[in-house]
Amino acid sequence: MAVHAEGYCWVMEQLGEKQDFESELSRRGFRHEHFTLRVRRARPAGSVDEWTASYVVCVIDLRTSRSNVYWGGPRWRWVEQFSADLAAGFFGEPTIFRAVPLTWRSRASA
Repeated sequence: MAVHAEGYCWVMEQLGEKQDFESELSRRGFRHEHFTLRVRRARPAGSVDEWTASYVVCVIDLRTSRSNVYWGGPRWRWVEQFSADLAAGFFGEPTIFRAVPLTWRSRASA
């Protein structure tokens, strides 16, 4: 299931960041349906074309109501920053527990 995203999403999707975000959730054991992205266009000073436009991503964990805001755009690495927050436990514990792979020794004794 895809993460629900609303707002100024098309640039984020064109850069593949939404897919990267969903992959990071899966890799770390979090359910996609527990998160929502709210994307708003930033208003930087000066002229900016559409492909270098910055935006703000608010990631919301619907289970805990925790949220954090990240700068997005081609020169920002918001998914990496989000991943660090996940690893640090900012959004709580994973909800999908993976089975521990058996080693060859534990298979032999099973």
